[in-house]
Amino acid sequence: MQLKTCAMAALLLAASSATRADVSLVRDGKAVAKIYVSPVAADAPKTPEPPIATAARELNYHLQKMSGATLEIVETTDAASIKGPSIVLGDLAVKLGATPRKTTESLEGFRLIVKGSTLLIGGQSDRAVMIGAYEVLNKLGCDWVMPGEIGEIIPKKSTVKIKNLDESQAPDFLIRNLWYRGYDAPRLPEEGARMSLWLARQKGGTYSHPAMQVGGHMWDQFIARHRDEFEKDPTMYALTRAADGTLKRSGPQLESTHPRVIELMVQEIKDTFEKNKWPKDKIAGFPIGPADGLGYSMSSESLAIGSGRMDPIVGELDRTDLLVLLGNNILEKLGPEYSNTYVGFYSYSTHADYPMRYKPHPRLAQIFAPINFSRYHSLTDTNSKTQAYYKDVVEQWGKLSKAQGNLLTYRGYNWNLAENMLPYTKLKIWGEELPFYKKMGFIGHSVEATKAWSVNGPSDYVFMKLAWNSNLDWKAILRDYCAKSFGAGAAPMERYFLRLVNTQHNSGQEAGSYSAMHLIFNDAFVTAGEKDFAEATQLAQDANEHIRISHFSANLQALKLYLEYFKATTNFDFPATKTAYDAMEAHWKKTYDSNSDLVANETPAYLQRFIKTFVDGANKYSSGDYKMIERLPDALPTLLDPNAVGHRMQFFSPTIREDNLMKTKTYSSTWDAQGLVGLRTGAVWYRHRFRIAAENKGKPIGLFLGGFEDEARVWINGVLIGTSGQRFSMPAEFDLTEAIKYDGDNVLAIEVVRNSAANEIGLGGLLRPSFLFAGPRLEMKAPAPLELRRVLPGGELGEVLR
Repeated sequence: MQLKTCAMAALLLAASSATRADVSLVRDGKAVAKIYVSPVAADAPKTPEPPIATAARELNYHLQKMSGATLEIVETTDAASIKGPSIVLGDLAVKLGATPRKTTESLEGFRLIVKGSTLLIGGQSDRAVMIGAYEVLNKLGCDWVMPGEIGEIIPKKSTVKIKNLDESQAPDFLIRNLWYRGYDAPRLPEEGARMSLWLARQKGGTYSHPAMQVGGHMWDQFIARHRDEFEKDPTMYALTRAADGTLKRSGPQLESTHPRVIELMVQEIKDTFEKNKWPKDKIAGFPIGPADGLGYSMSSESLAIGSGRMDPIVGELDRTDLLVLLGNNILEKLGPEYSNTYVGFYSYSTHADYPMRYKPHPRLAQIFAPINFSRYHSLTDTNSKTQAYYKDVVEQWGKLSKAQGNLLTYRGYNWNLAENMLPYTKLKIWGEELPFYKKMGFIGHSVEATKAWSVNGPSDYVFMKLAWNSNLDWKAILRDYCAKSFGAGAAPMERYFLRLVNTQHNSGQEAGSYSAMHLIFNDAFVTAGEKDFAEATQLAQDANEHIRISHFSANLQALKLYLEYFKATTNFDFPATKTAYDAMEAHWKKTYDSNSDLVANETPAYLQRFIKTFVDGANKYSSGDYKMIERLPDALPTLLDPNAVGHRMQFFSPTIREDNLMKTKTYSSTWDAQGLVGLRTGAVWYRHRFRIAAENKGKPIGLFLGGFEDEARVWINGVLIGTSGQRFSMPAEFDLTEAIKYDGDNVLAIEVVRNSAANEIGLGGLLRPSFLFAGPRLEMKAPAPLELRRVLPGGELGEVLR
């Protein structure tokens, strides 16, 4: 009887649709419609707020702000009792004919249909209904351009109607997650709450898919869980080569070919099923990936199963085949009983390629984390020197996914790593990549985000829109974003964002962090941007539009301050450098205090780590008791030493001539910009000849190196002074006094050793201005002593080399 009643009600609604083309919700500021929902079942899980209740509340929240009216919410189980005008949510709507025509595994398909004077919002799940409610608000002109009330776009209307419609939607990607990364205090709880609400309003996905459960760095944790086994049989550890050439077994990596390692990994998976009382055919995912960093096994077994291929970005042996074989072995040993178990690893670091020797098992999943490639370009951007390689890898995995169903997902970032203060955009990147990933069969994206909405706002907005519908045009989305955010000031703001896109794209730079900013942006960019903001401010009519314009002008001001800092740095005007640095920190604090969502909490830590130590050191050794007596030139005679054996070839010798040596720039450019990006390992040597001025004769002489990647070793006139030790991007000081010639030519030799292939892409060698200084003698010759010895047969160390 109930089904007949529902069917009759649906027929009545359908019959009336011919006479009513739209649904009136509010008329002249007064509610004329009601919202109908089913009562929450008594045995329903206790959640903070059920999705249907959220949908009803959000509809009323926006209608009230829009028109001043709120709709009565009626709970009923009787579909026949529903009268228009009304909005019907959930199972009631489905009973009345709003069955979704588009569905997904994540149960997020919904249908919006007007029947008579009733709007039906039905879905595969209650959450799908909530998403459908947000789509209704979109159709009423609402949107959310950033978290918080300042991001709410709600038009003012005294009369609110829903046009006649019948449409069904489902997301292109099952996983659409943009999540704030962990960061230090001050961390305000409301920041996360605002972000969660914004994600829900932008149809963000919370679906937990087994493909995302195979990520993470697992080997070090696996070793810790089975420490007794590894200590009992050290051959389970990776066989690593020490600096002296000797081999030893150690973590954090393991011997992936070892039978016991494979057995334990298989057993862990089976134990997890048993502990959780899962049926063996349950869909589940497990990580099998290495610890973060390097240190992979050099055993004959590991080398024999590898491809022998070198990773062109990291400069180390590619390990993709080792991990694919490990995954294949685990899945084969699990057997047909565990038919829905997936294993996988990050496509990342030295395992970021397509396997050369082994075909991946159909249930080997890949999470692409392309940290090694340009952050300024998409994988289809031909202006990039690295992204073409990544694109080829993705295409190979995409073919495999289509052929045998391998699950592919993306795990990336919304920001320029190790720098989140200056202008940066992923508008074009997301606009080109998300449609490509859809074509390649990717099922979703989990993107680690830094909040910094004054930098990333338009990019985050475009990402969420494309994650739902990858067929949209990113430029059209940007135009809509600007119209909603800035009103009459939209055109100059859109012009600014497109100029930012083109400037970043056309520069062709790949070095991240702060390193290439002066090669991408200049004073002309700042001036043009200031004109755009001034025009937008003049045109905009609404106070909130003015506030949102000021958000991005604050970001441009940060760039202006950084360019002033960099200019002072390259002029060796270190007091001005300190002034500019202090201004950058103060600007961050002022912006944070105005709205903490606008800037990243990590920015001060990045400034202090990568800039402040240089600023403080440069000022200390160029003022007060110290005096700068010679600037090291930007372009220095250079010897490349890819095998780090230049000390044995005596590259430090004073008698080597520099006449025909190539010169490479240090602080004014990057290795990437100079075509040296492929040199990821080994060392580089710089040489500089100088004389001591008469007024400095007899005074202690020191060397200040502003920054380098990763370890600096210093010789003066053929005498080894010492080493900085490994201290990426940090400054170091050396006392040259004991070997200085006060009455003749001095030859300074600096060897920069790249101890880590995992540092910032596109760098190498000296990174910042360096100089000689006179003044009180340093307490130590160098941060650390250095003994360079030959390794003799049997591992014995020979005499100390000069």
